[in-house]
Amino acid sequence: PVPAGEYALKVEWGEGDAVETISALVEPGLHATVIVQRPSRSLAEATSVMTSPSVMGGDALAEKESRDEYPASPERWTYWSNAELGEFANKLALDYPDYCKAYTIGKSVRGTDLWALTVSKDPSGFPSVATQTPPSSEKPSFLYIGNTHGDEPLGRQHLSYLAEELCSRAGDPSDEEADAILSRGAVHMIFTINPDGFDLHRRGNANRVDINRNFPDPILRNGDLNRTGTEEVETVALMDYVELLGDSLIGASALHEGALLVNYPFDGEPSGSNWNRVPNPTPDDKLFRYLAQTYVDQQPEMLSKEFPTGMIQGSVWYPVYGGWQDFFYLRDNVYTTTIEQNEEKWPAENEIEALWNQHRRSLYAYLNAYIAQGLTIQVEPPSSDELEGEDVVVTMITSEMGRPVRFKSTASDGVHGVHYPVPAGEY
Repeated sequence: PVPAGEYALKVEWGEGDAVETISALVEPGLHATVIVQRPSRSLAEATSVMTSPSVMGGDALAEKESRDEYPASPERWTYWSNAELGEFANKLALDYPDYCKAYTIGKSVRGTDLWALTVSKDPSGFPSVATQTPPSSEKPSFLYIGNTHGDEPLGRQHLSYLAEELCSRAGDPSDEEADAILSRGAVHMIFTINPDGFDLHRRGNANRVDINRNFPDPILRNGDLNRTGTEEVETVALMDYVELLGDSLIGASALHEGALLVNYPFDGEPSGSNWNRVPNPTPDDKLFRYLAQTYVDQQPEMLSKEFPTGMIQGSVWYPVYGGWQDFFYLRDNVYTTTIEQNEEKWPAENEIEALWNQHRRSLYAYLNAYIAQGLTIQVEPPSSDELEGEDVVVTMITSEMGRPVRFKSTASDGVHGVHYPVPAGEY
């Protein structure tokens, strides 16, 4: 945290096996980054990246930083390390600064950064973690979450490929699909919410806690969704991030392995039983079935003897309590689903490319359904001081197609957007 000036530094590896002496120029109001590489070492061992506290691709990035300072991408069809994922996200932010911003939303138990990336063609679609400034509620957004369970890493790779495509496609005005998604809204991606579990090759985090059983449960706690104080740091980071995204966030999906299907709320069984596999649909069951169908329709591989429709309501499959899906649906009005991408966990690296090609169109179909398709209600700000801070409720009267959304109307916030990811129709 030094003032503007010129600085000399030395970096040593091993017992003096290699030494690099470098100079760094820090300009007023800017944060400089210097990439230091040990001679004859691989990407994961050789690169050290210092970022500003929360964001790359923003105003705080020194102008003299360039994409050439970041190493080439790791071998494509492999499982990238946590360090490689962070480097890749930052390189995308440098390569496409108008459309992509990379930032950390917190740290894991062992101190690993939890990297996120936002892609949009509208500056108002980006959040700021540093200033806790939410994106505009007028811009609908969608969140993909990878690697909730440490031993299910396929999703983190899929999100890397998706991020790369979205960032590169954003600048092509002739790309109608990307323009429909990124001009209207924003796509957020958390590559891994459980980097420690990935490193340890196990389901839970470094404390052996299953993150997808660590949220306040609406059934076991009689509707109380307040934090208990027992949440893991990764759970808290995800809670805080969803809160920051606010009413712009219309949907979210976590990418898992162990089956091939789309699972949607509710996950919990009404009595709290772990054994009763009975229906417990949400009031928006019709909407959830439509959304899940858009994913399944893109790949016939999802239709199986066990799951003939390729999708299932959670409690019918098996009850889950403390899961993220029910929590964010009820607390934040986010239409959440879980995508199980492969029956085998941690598939071999020689299968990654084929599995990406299998799921690629489905991942885009979700973005189209949640962002490019749908309905937005724009509520004008109060017209007088007497109405400042008035409670507003927007209610979807059409059955099973969306939750009521409550907010306070303020002049400073301007127009407030409320989004529903509904199919074509009259509402």
